[in-house]
Amino acid sequence: MDKENTLRASRWSNKEQWGWSYNTYINLGDAVDFLKAILLCTKGDSVISKEEREWVLGFAASREMPTSIIEEVESYNGDEDIADVLARSPIVENGKKGTIYWAIKACSADKEYPEAEKQAIRKMADLMGVSEEVVKEIEEVIIEEQKLRDKRNSLVYGNKIFWEDN
Repeated sequence: MDKENTLRASRWSNKEQWGWSYNTYINLGDAVDFLKAILLCTKGDSVISKEEREWVLGFAASREMPTSIIEEVESYNGDEDIADVLARSPIVENGKKGTIYWAIKACSADKEYPEAEKQAIRKMADLMGVSEEVVKEIEEVIIEEQKLRDKRNSLVYGNKIFWEDN
């Protein structure tokens, strides 16, 4: 996909999901730290699963992040302390709840959200000054979104990809 269509796709997605229109985006250093914070949470259970990493890479691509960032995150092993990553990234501070939301989504990409990953999320939230109640509320919203997506897919497409033979 060329750059113009990548921008179009990203901005359409943000407008559709969040109702946002914008003409600027995150700086590259902040983008790397934002993605690293998310991956550190997925490694709460000591493993960044293939599905979790692919989710983060897909997210980065859908948010107009350049190939250099995606490549850096693709090889990131998650051995940093979350406090260090958070301390150097003002974007994470500005988007605390969003960072928690996206980290939970990434942690759940492999169809699991184990206690160790929940604890990593809570550690990050605590470092950012986000309460346990807010974290639980975000988790509940994600569950509601999944149920609504499943309901929509069942109603509209019968839970099938309509262009594939069944």
